[in-house]
Amino acid sequence: MTSRTTAVRGAAAALLAAAALLLAGCDSAPAPAPRAQAPAADPNAAFLAEVAARCATATAPASPTAAATGGTPADPESRKYAENHAYRQQTELGPAARCRGEAHAARIRAKLASAPAANPAELTGLLRGLGYPVGSGDVYEGNPAQGPGFALMLPGTGPCVSGRAADPARVEAHGVYVEGGCKEPAGGH
Repeated sequence: MTSRTTAVRGAAAALLAAAALLLAGCDSAPAPAPRAQAPAADPNAAFLAEVAARCATATAPASPTAAATGGTPADPESRKYAENHAYRQQTELGPAARCRGEAHAARIRAKLASAPAANPAELTGLLRGLGYPVGSGDVYEGNPAQGPGFALMLPGTGPCVSGRAADPARVEAHGVYVEGGCKEPAGGH
């Protein structure tokens, strides 16, 4: 029968031996630092820089827009129509935002022309491949004639770009809907 003292001494000796093994490597050269991985290149970076430079000097169009002329229609039927479709109102885009939005719309339209997307998953992959952050609800199912649709807020630039992947693809830049978001609100009253 072993005594309690012997068991404690044995455990202490085992701990000391383990500590000595762990400390034995302390005099050796430090392990090489793990190599930092370069951040993944943003496929949108060069395009964003080019568009920012091109649109920095954008000016307002020469002709006034419908929003700039303001006022309500004089015709009662037109006023009623305007009231019923007020949910479709969008915020006005400034010249630089319009320029950036149209550049992105043209880029997406060109990509859809060369690589059509037949379903939401393909359209999501195409948009992400171009570097656009696609969130939940940004790409949605369409009908066979129009194809899947999308509505994106351009990161760091503000305008919305939305459209359908039908052949030919329809992609446009626009302001945010007054009722919120880039996707056209459903219904009216």
